[in-house]
Amino acid sequence: MENINFGKNVHVHPTAIIYPNVILHDNVFIEPYCIIGQPTGDYYKNPENHEFKVTEIGANSVIRSNTVIYENVKVGENFQTGHNVTIREETIIGKNCSVGTLCDLQGKTVIGDFTRLHSNVHIGQFTRIGNYVWIFPYVVTTNDMYPPMDRLEGVTIEDYALITTGSILLPGVVIGANSMVAAGSVVSKDVKQNMVVMGVPAREKCPITDIRDQDGEMVYPWPEHMKEYRGYPWQTEKEFSKKRQ
Repeated sequence: MENINFGKNVHVHPTAIIYPNVILHDNVFIEPYCIIGQPTGDYYKNPENHEFKVTEIGANSVIRSNTVIYENVKVGENFQTGHNVTIREETIIGKNCSVGTLCDLQGKTVIGDFTRLHSNVHIGQFTRIGNYVWIFPYVVTTNDMYPPMDRLEGVTIEDYALITTGSILLPGVVIGANSMVAAGSVVSKDVKQNMVVMGVPAREKCPITDIRDQDGEMVYPWPEHMKEYRGYPWQTEKEFSKKRQ
């Protein structure tokens, strides 16, 4: 395998394809039928002279079967994919992120740290996603202001936002920090920080701090009220042992 940099304890299944100029850091696991460094641009016109751009997979990452990661992608440490994931070129993903089964990231996208995409999420080009964001199944971020004119403007999702199942975010909208988009919503306008929006089109429902669980206790902003250990930087096993007692 030409011009490939393997760290320590890297496992690549024999059926996987690793293109040139790929960096796999320590303890990376590549499952069957994955493609890492898939070429783009002029490759199909002149493959012999194609200059592969660097593709980098951070330490302790698990790339599950049938995932395709294009060239010129950088992924941080402790990354995981589900099965049949596509990550297109010019995507940058931070550390401790996960991208679920059948997700499609269309490239030119930036994702922060500790962000999680569940299965069947479509991320359009030029989307910007912050840290500690949760995006649930069947969410779509769009980018073409006047389809099919290719006047592209990506969605921005700020830190700690929750985008719940089946929501559609229209081009150029900004989803504020600590906000929630309710299931099945179509967001055509910016969402303020700490607000819940819902409906088609989405409208403000209430501040996120107004939501209570069945016992009447606050549950949002979620980092302040999470009752399960998820390994976030502000959590420790010791703290959660005390809470459980």
